[in-house]
Amino acid sequence: MRIQAAVDFLMAYGIALIIVSIAIAVMIKLMFLTPTLAISTCTPQPGFACQYYSISTNGILTISLAQDTGTPIDIEGLACSSLPNTTGNKPAYGNIYVTNSIAYYPPSNSPGTGIILYPGAAQTFNLYCYSSGGIAKGYVGGSFIGYLWLNYTVPSYGKITQQVASLNLRYS
Repeated sequence: MRIQAAVDFLMAYGIALIIVSIAIAVMIKLMFLTPTLAISTCTPQPGFACQYYSISTNGILTISLAQDTGTPIDIEGLACSSLPNTTGNKPAYGNIYVTNSIAYYPPSNSPGTGIILYPGAAQTFNLYCYSSGGIAKGYVGGSFIGYLWLNYTVPSYGKITQQVASLNLRYS
């Protein structure tokens, strides 16, 4: 009698454990419990701030960038790439010279020259992000890890091209 009770007890809990395991597997498969749904982050370099940022599935990064370098800067180009070049001073893919060429921006969104960004102010930009395969397209919830470069001129100092932010974004 006791053996039968023990077998019944183990069977009941064993079946419940199998049902819970199947439910968890289904939720993972349907992306309810996927770690890629973590929040997006933008880690700026000193003197810069990411106020808003997102990447769409067609590879367009929308970012509101602020600066507090102590002087106005004249923005001449931006670039978004999954990797830096071999020397680490420019992007490896896409807009490798960080120019204002409209080829690297969604239609009519090239920063051009003459966008002055004052300390404490922000400007929103739209640009394509690139990886080794071209424009970094993805799927909703997928991740893009990369860097944002800025080409700008500081009055009485000169032209600077630098990595201004590290990106860990989820496609939306």
